[in-house]
Amino acid sequence: MRKYSLVFLIHILAIGNCALADDGFLYLKPTTFDQSSKLVIAGKSRTYFVLEKDNQITVEIEGPSQLKIMSRLEIKNAADTPDYAMDVIMEAGKKPRSIHHTSKLSEKADLADNSAGLIGVLRAKVIDIPSGKHSIIVKLPEGSSDKVFVRLSQKTNEFTGGTAVVAMTPFEYTTAVDLVTNETAYTYYRVGEADRAALKLVGPATLKVLSRIEFGPDMQGSQRWRVQVLEDGNVKKSYSLSAGTSDVIQYRTPAKLVPSRAETFFVEVPTGEHVYEFRIPDDRRTALLRFLLPTDELVGDKKGE
Repeated sequence: MRKYSLVFLIHILAIGNCALADDGFLYLKPTTFDQSSKLVIAGKSRTYFVLEKDNQITVEIEGPSQLKIMSRLEIKNAADTPDYAMDVIMEAGKKPRSIHHTSKLSEKADLADNSAGLIGVLRAKVIDIPSGKHSIIVKLPEGSSDKVFVRLSQKTNEFTGGTAVVAMTPFEYTTAVDLVTNETAYTYYRVGEADRAALKLVGPATLKVLSRIEFGPDMQGSQRWRVQVLEDGNVKKSYSLSAGTSDVIQYRTPAKLVPSRAETFFVEVPTGEHVYEFRIPDDRRTALLRFLLPTDELVGDKKGE
């Protein structure tokens, strides 16, 4: 039977911090790089890091978090609208993730030394960083002759540094499941073909979601799954996750299933009231989700565990 809890609204503070960009990202200098260059953007000098045929950028980053890769292409002709790409390697030996952009001439970007060169408009891509420490390499694809100027920034308010959080209860859900570790129970909500969970939130805010696939008797090794997030009935984003079984958490009520290790992703909630629904599309398996918000972003009554 589908269960409903009381509908509640969560009001979020807009936290100001002069060191942060408006979107909560903070400039991140690469750990290693081959070349840097100064660009003048709307009259202000900015340091960019250059990607060319033999150049690459490496950055050490700890998740869960988000990495924003901002780039500007050097354009050969003012009227051109060229495509360009970058490869992002998150784990050694694994296939790179490709980022594709289309550029055009920027009216407010120039090289600081007044040398010849046309600079394209800013393009950006945000990448979810899973739990743990990662050494991420950004470079051009094999055979590329482009010259790309890159800046990096990291999401800084994503529940880091021991930030206190409150567990959110969906206003609509099918099945609640308690998982236990170290004698402490945590409530998750099941999603699948016959199970759903929906939250009503008021932004701006960042929702942290823990996801665990449920292993059946015939499932072995590491499993991949995808969580689809709908915002006000429209698909907002899909998150691809992968994990093996957990050795430290189990069901409070004995079951034939085994939960995986938790994988984390973040959902950005824009200004205003929104309804979020969570699914694992085209999949007969089920996953467990847990929803968290920082306690210091809540105003008025707080609902949690």
